[in-house]
Amino acid sequence: MKFDFGEVLRWMWKIGWNHKVLWLWQMLPGLFSVLLLPFSFLGNPMLARSLPAPLNQIANETWFTVLFVALSLIMMILIMFISVIAQLATTYGALKVEKGAEKLVFREMFSESLPYFWRVFGLYFIFGGAWMLLIIAFMAVNMFGSMLTMGLASLCFMPFFLLLFPIAIAGYSVLELAQAAIVADDMGTLDSISHSWKLFRANWLGVILLMVILYFALYMLIGVVVFPMMFPMMLLPMGMDSQGNFNNIMTVFSFVFFPLMFVLMISVQGILMTFFQAAWAVAYMRLSRNANTPIVLEEKPQEAGI
Repeated sequence: MKFDFGEVLRWMWKIGWNHKVLWLWQMLPGLFSVLLLPFSFLGNPMLARSLPAPLNQIANETWFTVLFVALSLIMMILIMFISVIAQLATTYGALKVEKGAEKLVFREMFSESLPYFWRVFGLYFIFGGAWMLLIIAFMAVNMFGSMLTMGLASLCFMPFFLLLFPIAIAGYSVLELAQAAIVADDMGTLDSISHSWKLFRANWLGVILLMVILYFALYMLIGVVVFPMMFPMMLLPMGMDSQGNFNNIMTVFSFVFFPLMFVLMISVQGILMTFFQAAWAVAYMRLSRNANTPIVLEEKPQEAGI
């Protein structure tokens, strides 16, 4: 099988760079999380106890802890929904450009991709649930075996942890192809999984290599930006007194530097994830057109103006 990775990456760059509105969609979940940072600091009972009186007294109330847990669950659900919408809108925009669109409008992307939301949400629910069950089952077998063998089973199971990586790569590849199938071909959730699995089996080597290239390139670039920003966080314990409370300087540092750090991280991740989603949108369109033949990505004449 022949898979032109250079062509996929070139189209990925064209879509991601020329349509920066996609960046904003990928940044939305993270930006929403940044807006919740004050609640995470002030509402956390453990951190609230370090605040000046009488604010620290509220943190000792039972109702305060219950309220914090309830609101945290609600915010997690909101972030999950926003994340699905962001992935859906980015894929929809990339496919729209790949089909010939010259301009993307933020509001139109939302309204036009909304009919696919529950199908894509179900897709993430199925894959996320399956992955959680796999991890839980693996950990349960490992724990049970360790109890019977006085810990020796843990050593024997260590090589099996390596199997989780190729399983994750394959599953993530099928997920991305299925997401594109829902949007591009208006498929149902289960039909998209079945179709993407067929594409994966017919082109498994090229698809896995594409995922590995994109995955490692993505996280290497993110690491280049994030790693230098981790150093100030190492200084955080130095701002605590003997009783474990933060001094005033570290309080200001936490409320000023951390939000700025998260905004920068979110911006970088959002930009890179845009290219990631665009690559899978292009790959799916080419793979689905040649499902039973070797894959050679070719530029369409009408898309030359992207």
